[in-house]
Amino acid sequence: MTAEEIAPGLFRIDTPLGARFASLYLVRGDREAVLFDTGIDGTIPAFVVPELGAMGLDPAHVRTVVVSHCDVDHFGGVQDARETFPGARILAHAADRPAIEDYGIFLAERGQGFLRDYGWDEDSAVLNWARNVTRSGTLDGNAEDGMSIDLGGREVRILHVPGHTHGHTAIFVPDADAILVSDAVLGRSVNLADGTPAFPPTYRYVNEYLSTIDSLVALKAKLLLTAHYPTFESDEAEAFLSESRQFVLELDQLVLDALQSNPDGLTLHELLELVNPVAGQWPVDGTAGALAYPVVGHLERMCDSGSAGSAGLRDGKSVWKLR
Repeated sequence: MTAEEIAPGLFRIDTPLGARFASLYLVRGDREAVLFDTGIDGTIPAFVVPELGAMGLDPAHVRTVVVSHCDVDHFGGVQDARETFPGARILAHAADRPAIEDYGIFLAERGQGFLRDYGWDEDSAVLNWARNVTRSGTLDGNAEDGMSIDLGGREVRILHVPGHTHGHTAIFVPDADAILVSDAVLGRSVNLADGTPAFPPTYRYVNEYLSTIDSLVALKAKLLLTAHYPTFESDEAEAFLSESRQFVLELDQLVLDALQSNPDGLTLHELLELVNPVAGQWPVDGTAGALAYPVVGHLERMCDSGSAGSAGLRDGKSVWKLR
């Protein structure tokens, strides 16, 4: 895989992630560069450093690394960044920073975040993989909404784009009319490298996610650059944002329909068994854990509005029903 110069001084570096890929981005100015995301452990030395050499760029030129959010395919290489770019500051949003710095916090809040309240545990193979591709480390500061980074001859701006996580960030590159969004929007599915749907969009906080989509639509950037999809330009970007919003509305209705059809309530396991086969085109086997993220988000929104709530336990698992 080689770097692609999407716009002058803006590079997309696609890196392998099993049958998928994860895109990291480098924005270069006259004085320094910023790297967006670190990939999993090993990504930077294996795939980023060779591309820097091909660009004629010394690693010392990278003075800022921004971690978009607290999923291991985006922060697992934090220690690689520390070792490869010793003069760089590594930043993430304050809401996601604890989980990035401490794997135990990541495991409790993200990796196994549904275990206590919903009785749903992540697949052990997924957890083992996440542990094996992550080297956590202390960061240098917070990536704050509106923060400007002067690269020399160009500036980029940090944007807070929550919904997938509370602290998800993006980078706006005004002179390229580009916004680097990582996983802030996820369309109708997360796909394999060949475009085949792999698993559901894993947004988590519904109202925040919808607000982020609205804010990105309002920016009307020419280039929408994600972590796991092709480059979206102009009308393609608009369509991707629109289908991201439409999926939320459809899943909200599917969750509501399932609860209405089961007045005694459903556990998260039961709800996922009903919704997963009809929510998208991804394989049913092995994908319920991914769908748990948005489904729990929709359940929590219903509970916050008073339209749903807990109905006790069934076989030791929490039951949720409409009020």
